[in-house]
Amino acid sequence: SVDLTQTENHREMQDADKEDAVVVAVTKDGNVFVGSDQKTIADIPESITKLTENKQDKTVYIKSDSRAKYETVVNAVDAVRSAWIEKLGLLTDKVPDGQQKPVY
Repeated sequence: SVDLTQTENHREMQDADKEDAVVVAVTKDGNVFVGSDQKTIADIPESITKLTENKQDKTVYIKSDSRAKYETVVNAVDAVRSAWIEKLGLLTDKVPDGQQKPVY
């Protein structure tokens, strides 16, 4: 399970909800998933290449728990980029109306 960071300038990325969307998730305890398959950072480039090779839209979405280590998230992003992916979407939740952004 991933509790996304809340942002005030949230932008809808509806394509991330599509069945064939390529999503890399980083959990709070540092586990990394490509889709529903747990992977190591080293496994990400090959997995991403296989998932995007026949797709016209090669966007990869990063879904990171707000409590995940920054280093793990950066390493996941770097691994995605090493698969020659140029379009990344960072998924966040919108701060509910009337509330302030949580401070960590």
